[in-house]
Amino acid sequence: MILFVCNSNREAAALTTICDHRTWTAYSCTTIREFKTLSERVRPRVVVVRHRLIDGYSDDIFTIYRDTPSMLRPRTIVLMPADRSAQSEARQIALGADCALHDPVRIEILVEYLAKYRQPSESISKPPAGTKASFPIAGVEVYPNEHRIVRGKLSQHIAPQEVALLRMLWSSAEEVISYPVLYAELFGRRFDGDTSNCRVLLCKVLASFKLLRVDLKPFIQVIPKSGYLYAPNLLCNRTETVNSRTRTRTSRKRRRSPN
Repeated sequence: MILFVCNSNREAAALTTICDHRTWTAYSCTTIREFKTLSERVRPRVVVVRHRLIDGYSDDIFTIYRDTPSMLRPRTIVLMPADRSAQSEARQIALGADCALHDPVRIEILVEYLAKYRQPSESISKPPAGTKASFPIAGVEVYPNEHRIVRGKLSQHIAPQEVALLRMLWSSAEEVISYPVLYAELFGRRFDGDTSNCRVLLCKVLASFKLLRVDLKPFIQVIPKSGYLYAPNLLCNRTETVNSRTRTRTSRKRRRSPN
């Protein structure tokens, strides 16, 4: 997904239209404040930002991602005025920019950079050496590279999109994953209000888990008009609550029973 941070809605709309013609998912905003809010809902793979903005500079974008692991940071293209100095351009590169283009921006060059940067980097597509090649969710081990889920001696192959959804749920446990993020990451397009694709995919995942005799549904909350929430401790909390109520009722009965 591509995120444009520009000075005017007109410029942002023009850049977004270019992406729409190529079926690339893109969002836009005009201020650093809007960017902070938007970046909490979507995970851009590429950020195109004007050097000078209404409420700050492109430097603020790099500050926002300062504590983000390098492999998870978006690729950044800074658009600079024609009279920019070599020192200011070098500073942007030093801060973390992958590329700096100056006015008048040649669209064909920008598009090529977008096509290159929007592809997942090798460090993201391949797990770092020495890391575990699986992750657990609801008592089931997920092996992304094998597109397989395992529980004890039971094993089931699943679709790549199912793996992608499970990874998103696991990596964002106890956090709501918004529909714009789900559609950008899973289907590569903008969310238009229709959640049917996500519902179908979630049903496929639930069915796959049932083949391993695991009910995943109690762990997944569908937040109306918002997205999905994976709560790994939800079932445990419910069980503890039920057990607590049972113990309370039993204690009351004992107190009421005659000696």
